[in-house]
Amino acid sequence: MTETLPAAMSKARSTPPSPRAFESASRRRAQRLGAGLLAIATLMLAVAATRLTLTETGGHAAVPLDDTFIHFQFAKRLAQLAPFSYSPGAAPVPGATSLLWPVTLAGFWSLGFRDAGLIWPAWALGWLALFGVALETWRLGRRLLPEGVAYVAGASVLCFGGLVWGAGSGMEIVPFAWWLVLTARVCVEWHELRAVPASKTALSMLLLLGALAPSVRPEGVLVSAIACVTLLMAPRKCWRGSVVVILLGVALPSLIQLAFTGQAQSTTVAVKWLPRSPYLTGWDLVAAVLSNVRLFLDTLVDGQAWSAIFVPSGGRVIAWCALPCLAVLGALKRQSFRATVILLLALGMLIPTTYDSFLWNRLRYLWPFAPAWLLALAATAQLVAQGAARLNRRLFHLGFVLTAAGAVCFAGQLSWTLSDLAQSSDAIRRQQVALGEWAAEHLPEDARIGVNDTGAIAYFSNRPVFDVVGLTTADEAKYWVAGAGSRFEHYERVERSRLPTHFIVYPSWMDMPEVLGDMLTYRTVPGATILGGTTKAAYVADYSVLGSAALPTLARGNPLDVLDVADLESEATHAYELLDAQQRFNVVLSDPMSLRADGGRSQRAHERFSMELRAGGRWVARLTSDAAAEVEVRVGGELIGSVQLTGTSRWHEAVLNVPAQLGGRQPVELTARRSRFTALHYWSLPPE
Repeated sequence: MTETLPAAMSKARSTPPSPRAFESASRRRAQRLGAGLLAIATLMLAVAATRLTLTETGGHAAVPLDDTFIHFQFAKRLAQLAPFSYSPGAAPVPGATSLLWPVTLAGFWSLGFRDAGLIWPAWALGWLALFGVALETWRLGRRLLPEGVAYVAGASVLCFGGLVWGAGSGMEIVPFAWWLVLTARVCVEWHELRAVPASKTALSMLLLLGALAPSVRPEGVLVSAIACVTLLMAPRKCWRGSVVVILLGVALPSLIQLAFTGQAQSTTVAVKWLPRSPYLTGWDLVAAVLSNVRLFLDTLVDGQAWSAIFVPSGGRVIAWCALPCLAVLGALKRQSFRATVILLLALGMLIPTTYDSFLWNRLRYLWPFAPAWLLALAATAQLVAQGAARLNRRLFHLGFVLTAAGAVCFAGQLSWTLSDLAQSSDAIRRQQVALGEWAAEHLPEDARIGVNDTGAIAYFSNRPVFDVVGLTTADEAKYWVAGAGSRFEHYERVERSRLPTHFIVYPSWMDMPEVLGDMLTYRTVPGATILGGTTKAAYVADYSVLGSAALPTLARGNPLDVLDVADLESEATHAYELLDAQQRFNVVLSDPMSLRADGGRSQRAHERFSMELRAGGRWVARLTSDAAAEVEVRVGGELIGSVQLTGTSRWHEAVLNVPAQLGGRQPVELTARRSRFTALHYWSLPPE
């Protein structure tokens, strides 16, 4: 007999819930409580950091990095419907390392958060993202770690100074960390449930996170690759085919930049990525990266020097063991895929070791990958606990205790971290922001400002800027990477109307006093290591010496051919070989006797290039040396003479006769004896 609906409902009400239902409801309540505690702790951190910063700055919202204002400026220009044009009248440039962060901030700028007011939504997003990182780190650690240990690992995020500092920086550091951990967690859960029919929502989330990760920061391609592998391991062909969506997302930043600027590659790559350096090739490049890796493993993970304010000292051996322990625990718990994803995320911290700017800005390039290392440390503690539990079952909870102890150790650095955050923010405000505001008030509206920290000055001055580093000014990056001498020679080629009318720079960074005229003002902030220098000054630009050394002084006649050393275009047309050249050896030298200046390359033991020579003509070299030296000159393999340098550091021009049989395009080689020399200029002249 069929049971009536009222009877069935009465029976259902009288049937007690199963133990599994109680357990599931209890777990959900515990998870909500845990998330609530993380939210409260994040809010307390945000309030403490903000109050400390405002106290330090006298109530002014401020951030600790000038680079924050680069994002603000790109956001401002986007809101003004001038995307990728960094300042008024500037050509579009692919200088925005993150595409999504300026897009997000542009919305707030349009809503009225102008000038320093834009810091407030950037702060809010940073602290909200920090909560997200803690929550997702906890979720990512589940099933690999006991629930309590995973939760403490997530809470450790709020104890780690690198991420706390990043949350208060106004940068994309912590939002990117959140994107990384969230994507990793979604990939892991997708893989573990791949046999279950997946919802379209879950698939869409996986595709969205994997596709847009490189738009948050280029290093996001790591989790894009993880997402692709996750889908390729799926049982359904339609899921595997959706990898194309992620691949298109990976190409999206380059395609957008190409469409708006004509360049697919970011200027950041040209300036900061070691493989793009003209001075590092082959084994030299490998050695430079390995040196950074050793510095990371020996110094940074040990809480020394640059990482001292964030990482407790003396823990490098534990850090070295963390990743292998993570892999072992993953195998023991049959969670190898989850452990592998966390391991790959942790190894992502080695990506910045390929940057020339590896140690800059409080190591901000490293910290988005820190949550994976916190999970690896928790895995190490849990592995120790499991080994100890074989001796005494009560010691199984040792993993929780050790993980909590690690969190306490990191939390012990927070006072230092928050103090540095506040002091660095005030330093940026007193120097970079102050000079930007000074420029807005005192410089003409049509002034063009040459800068080597391009954020706050461009944002607050509302003046066009000329970025001598090349991050935000088109076609300047390669000259900065080459060195001061190449920038000087480049300025000789540039139309005067395109060059800055003023400079606001660190003189030592600019390394070209020849183009700095009268000083107008300066800002000195002693003891602030976040700054590029103690004093930054504003100057009137002075280009009177440009082109002053284009001709030799000892020989007359119209040159048949000229090789202007350090001039990149001139070097390229003469097959000039860099050999052992380095950026710091690319210099500008002035001759005080003649009030002339010339770019060149110092510390040269050999020179090899080609020039057009006239048989029976003259060949002129402008060289100098700090010590007595003899430089042999060979043309077409034949010794034609030598140049004697006295070591007085003054320019020396030597004139050698070209043999009658050596006309036309010829290889030229110089070899130093006794001491190295500086090469400045070479000319080929007709017979006298």
